[in-house]
Amino acid sequence: MGSECYYCRGIVLANEDGDILLDDHADHRVYMHKRCGESHGVIGELTGARSAVEVTCPECGAVETR
Repeated sequence: MGSECYYCRGIVLANEDGDILLDDHADHRVYMHKRCGESHGVIGELTGARSAVEVTCPECGAVETR
C-alpha cells in the first residue's frame, strides 16, 4: 500500500522505515517521508523518549505519537 508524500509527491510505502502514514485521526490520510516531515517542522522528538516522535498532521493539525 502506498501513496504520494504530502510534501515532495514521491512514493510513500506505509510499511517502510522512514515512511509515515497518518490515519489515526479525522477523515483523511496523510502520507509523508520522515525526512520531508522533519524538514517542514511537523516531526519532533519527545523529551525523554528514545524512539518516540510526535507527528503533526499538515492537513488538520492533529498530533500523533509514533
